[in-house]
Amino acid sequence: MKKKAAQAKKTVKKSAKTRVKTPKKPSKLLGRGEPAPVRVENLRGKAKCVIVCDHASNRVPKALGSLGLSKADLKKHIAWDPGTEDIGYYLSKKMDAALVLANYSRLVVDLNRGEDAPECMRAESDHIRIPANEGLKPAQKKQRLAEIFYPYHKVLNAQLKRHIDKGVAPLLLSLHSFTPEMDGFKRPWHIGVLWNKEEGIAKRLVESLRKNNPDLRIGDNEPYSLKASNVTKNTISTHAEARGLPYVIVEFRQDLVGTKAGARKWAEIFLQSLVPVIADPELYRLKKARK
Repeated sequence: MKKKAAQAKKTVKKSAKTRVKTPKKPSKLLGRGEPAPVRVENLRGKAKCVIVCDHASNRVPKALGSLGLSKADLKKHIAWDPGTEDIGYYLSKKMDAALVLANYSRLVVDLNRGEDAPECMRAESDHIRIPANEGLKPAQKKQRLAEIFYPYHKVLNAQLKRHIDKGVAPLLLSLHSFTPEMDGFKRPWHIGVLWNKEEGIAKRLVESLRKNNPDLRIGDNEPYSLKASNVTKNTISTHAEARGLPYVIVEFRQDLVGTKAGARKWAEIFLQSLVPVIADPELYRLKKARK
């Protein structure tokens, strides 16, 4: 009996050690020497376009440790959109467009969701628990918004305003990547173009991609629809749709763009079809003023 009791006691202690508690609110989320929440490349790009990568990084502030996740989990799609940073750099250089990139993981705070949305600081993603996000207190959420979310959107807004102040309605090009499979469903598309209110631009781009690449599967509002209720409040709705700015949202399949070579290859394929679509000068006007 004593032996069993001792074993049970050890088991309880072991469980206690492995239990992850929600970290207390640090005095400052981003410590000295850590990257800013956002970075901008090609700050003064001349193209009438701003490229944005909301999920470019899987970095977590030191104050939050690993969010209770393993290194393997932090490399998965739940933490970021692999390939988008490299695609962004390539397109920014070729188009001479400003590029706005997130420096922290979507699991810390999802910049592509509304600040009040449950998905903004998920407690679970793709059936994986995010221990450090469970039971977050209002002060903890407020800190993540104040130090990462709002500064990011402020910088993006400034880049768009740089064009708007010159009388130009800039195109907002949003880059994302998606998993080849989700919940047992195979996602066969190579590239997907998403849309909500800018169906015209999206349809022209889908047509251009299909014409130039007849052997590829091009998704039209796939692998998911932008009209879904959980994504109606996002970067595009906040910065483009609310103003009537033109926009394009593109999704690349992650197994195709996971390396620098793959990212460059698919960026080239995409750019070839994008160029004729955005060459239309009528595009760079507010939606209500376009023909």
